[in-house]
Amino acid sequence: MPRYSAQNLHLPHSLHYSWTGWPSQDTLPPLPSLDSIWSNDGLQVVGHQSDRASLQITFEAPPDVSPVFVASRAKGRLQHALRQSGTSVSFSRKVSIRSLGKNITQIVETYIRDQLEHVELADPRYRQLLAESSIHNPDVHLADPTPTHSGRYWYNLHLVLVVANRFRIGGKEFLHKLRDQTMALEFEFSRMAIMPDHLHIALRGDPEKSPKEIGVEIQNSLAQAAGMRLWQDEFYVGTFSEYSLDAICCPPGHPSSF
Repeated sequence: MPRYSAQNLHLPHSLHYSWTGWPSQDTLPPLPSLDSIWSNDGLQVVGHQSDRASLQITFEAPPDVSPVFVASRAKGRLQHALRQSGTSVSFSRKVSIRSLGKNITQIVETYIRDQLEHVELADPRYRQLLAESSIHNPDVHLADPTPTHSGRYWYNLHLVLVVANRFRIGGKEFLHKLRDQTMALEFEFSRMAIMPDHLHIALRGDPEKSPKEIGVEIQNSLAQAAGMRLWQDEFYVGTFSEYSLDAICCPPGHPSSF
């Protein structure tokens, strides 16, 4: 069975990460313009704010970039540019990366939970089967960070996988296979809703893996469990957390470049 691949895969996405660093000195010097440099890394600055203790920069990122990569480039590019300008400022080895979206965790999880309420199904038994095949894991708290040796990562993803050709899927054994295989994966799943021709997933990701890598891994694992090439190649992926993108980014009209 042909496997799904991340190579040359162009995904609809909405991915944002907020990096927070703590400088070694109380007052930050004037910061150079780094928009073009970060752009070379695939990162676009969409907001920033700072105080005497910390600096926070929010980036829009492509789906093949991991949170660990964002943390590395945010800190490394900034420190290099400051040295080049004659001002050496070091930052703590500990950093914070938070995934952000237009909707917060509660809204995303509620949206996935209520998917079946918004679809017309003639057979109530099929509706019940889809409900039984869904996932709600109350032990997964997406508000909690993933600690690493370099800091803390809040890395939550909303994935939407679509069945190839929009064929409808069904059958108790088939749907339960998808559910059980999802739970067997290494990621921490908060919710999953299986719909007739697509599914929604809310999960905490491995910060060393990009959203594209995570999505393709799930595609391959579930297709293998189903015994067929089940999904369209493309899928949607978006980030979210306890804070909305509007709450973290600079207010409208505020310049996003330094």
